[in-house]
Amino acid sequence: MKIRFAQQEDIPIVLAMGHAMLAESRFDRYGVNEEKLVAAIDTMINNSGKACLLLAERTDGEIAGMLAGYVTDYFFSDATVAQDRWFYVKPEYRGSSAAVKLLVAFRRWAENRQVNELSINMSVGIDMARFNKFMAHMGFGCCGSNFSLPLSVQHRTTKGATQADPCSYISQK
Repeated sequence: MKIRFAQQEDIPIVLAMGHAMLAESRFDRYGVNEEKLVAAIDTMINNSGKACLLLAERTDGEIAGMLAGYVTDYFFSDATVAQDRWFYVKPEYRGSSAAVKLLVAFRRWAENRQVNELSINMSVGIDMARFNKFMAHMGFGCCGSNFSLPLSVQHRTTKGATQADPCSYISQK
């Protein structure tokens, strides 16, 4: 298993893996805006100073996993963080060296940019217990939790506030 940077010609396979990741995740209910997803992939490939898209490629050329990340600063500090945008390994390659090698390569990429911290988040909701165990094994500390609450689309009332808008119950002076 080797790790390499994605190129323009990899967009179809990355797109297909993106669809697979989203279908397996809690985000499956939202559908995919193909144009938006392709634009995100293109941005990750073509902004090598601040972003990367790494692929785990088997010796037969099959892509087993991907990790996309970017560098940003904290809103309260000049310290920088390398944050993942997505980290996905196909189900049949989980437990292989793909995830470890992707994470090590992302760390090296971040270190080469003199980033202060590496941050990997779990927001897709895929096999969370196994992911948490893997991240602890890789030396990461847990520093929080992700929570989500799917909401139904609200219709606007005649006063302009949604029925579920907490501000609509506060008296306006």
